[in-house]
Amino acid sequence: MHIAIAFDENYLTPVYVLLASLFENNQGESITVHAIATGISSIQQNELKQYVLNYTSTICFYSLGDDFANDFAIPATLWWTPAVYYRIMFPALLPDYVDKFVYLDTDIVVVGKLRKLYNTVVNDHPIAAVCDFVDSRPDLGINEPNSYFNSGVLLVNKDKWIQKDITGKCIEFIKNNPEKLIYVDQDALNAVLVNDWQKLDSRFNSMFKENSSNISMKQLRSALKDIVIVHFTTQHKPWSVLGENRLRYLYFKYFEKIPKKYRVRYNDFLWNRHRIRKFLEIRLGEVLAEYPTLNGLWRKK
Repeated sequence: MHIAIAFDENYLTPVYVLLASLFENNQGESITVHAIATGISSIQQNELKQYVLNYTSTICFYSLGDDFANDFAIPATLWWTPAVYYRIMFPALLPDYVDKFVYLDTDIVVVGKLRKLYNTVVNDHPIAAVCDFVDSRPDLGINEPNSYFNSGVLLVNKDKWIQKDITGKCIEFIKNNPEKLIYVDQDALNAVLVNDWQKLDSRFNSMFKENSSNISMKQLRSALKDIVIVHFTTQHKPWSVLGENRLRYLYFKYFEKIPKKYRVRYNDFLWNRHRIRKFLEIRLGEVLAEYPTLNGLWRKK
């Protein structure tokens, strides 16, 4: 299986966690990881190569120009960098013998067998993907409900992608429509691929809103039975102190399997009175979800 990931120096810890989850749950598979990485040293590259080799797999690194995407629109958020645009370049960079690959965002943990996804027949479309929670985007030419996909997990038919020049069309859209890029390259891909993508079951890209904050952890674990990929979308990342996704325990399960030097638990560890209060509210809410009786008594107060 060919897996593609893209990241910069800010995401080394999540990348290790993603790889740990991928390999731990897909033992026996022959996996090649294709990575576009910027801002990391040759030592860090070699450490990643050795880590992947420990799982009898390989990782290949690809380079883009230092100024690639620097002039592309980046909406102000806490987590987006020019690296979000790297994924559109993979089909042009990967070797000829790679006819398809799975692209994975770095805020993902793999909890099942990826072979189920990899063997999906994509027919005549450049990609297969999972519907996002965005209902429609008329500004992108998407007027029908359930017609906008999340680009965090993509099964890419490389030949069809190249044949239809999806990379070139995306770059053109990005440069000419910066005001429409609410979700950066994801919007560009959706605009270019209107009615030209195949829908995947949500188990291949289970996102934040699917994980209710009002049910018990036992119920959440039960819901994971058929899930293959958990995607920590929005600002609620496991490595954020105020992250509200209760499935973050999955991230930290694989966090324990990465090199100790990269076990940076939070990247925003900055306490003040407001953040402490918010942190306690989040954790208290999770406790109350576990014990409905206690929840009822609390609300009566």
